[in-house]
Amino acid sequence: MRKVTKKRLKACEFFDFLLSLQRKRFLMHIINNSTQYRKELKERILNVAMLEFKLKGIKAVKMDDIASLLSISKRTLYEIYNNKEDLLLEGLRAEENNQTNFMHDFANDKEHSVMDILITFYHIKMEGFSHVNPLFFSELHKYKGVISFLEHRHADNDIKAQEFFERGIEEGFFRDDFNYSIISNISNFAMSHIMETQMYKYYDLQFIFKNVVFLFIRGFCTTKGIEIVDRLLDK
Repeated sequence: MRKVTKKRLKACEFFDFLLSLQRKRFLMHIINNSTQYRKELKERILNVAMLEFKLKGIKAVKMDDIASLLSISKRTLYEIYNNKEDLLLEGLRAEENNQTNFMHDFANDKEHSVMDILITFYHIKMEGFSHVNPLFFSELHKYKGVISFLEHRHADNDIKAQEFFERGIEEGFFRDDFNYSIISNISNFAMSHIMETQMYKYYDLQFIFKNVVFLFIRGFCTTKGIEIVDRLLDK
């Protein structure tokens, strides 16, 4: 009897162990699915929000509108993003990271010259401006967190710009008798002035960008570089 009882006890213990293992696997499956769903939902929220911000302006878009477009509750939206500024900032970071990674890979391709990089960057910016309401840019500066992010981004970009100019000089496309730090600062001030004076109310953003960019680019390019820039202007 004792032997039978022990065998039964071991069988029961093993059965309990299997049940416990199945429960753990089931719970892990639920957790993994929940985590994946939350990750995908977070990306969907960012995509929809940034699209709406750029189309209508930031102020015109409410958190309620975003929740409604995604068919989720306001509570779910606020569990992921505390407020509109957090959502906007995360969207800007994601876009900046995507663009930076793309341009980094493009620039590191040995087949691409400085002019290839410059022209590709120009096309990306022009494409971006074609889908953006000018209010989006003017309203960005109403958020402290966004201002801080943009200032840090500009500082990083200034360092990269200096390295880019030096590479352009080595490749023979950029002049070596210019102070590129001054050029960079003036171009930044020019774009800031355009936004502050709301010049976009009178001219298309793409048209403004094209005029400002090519004014500076043609100025610091050698004859070899200008020939490429002028071919781009004709397109």
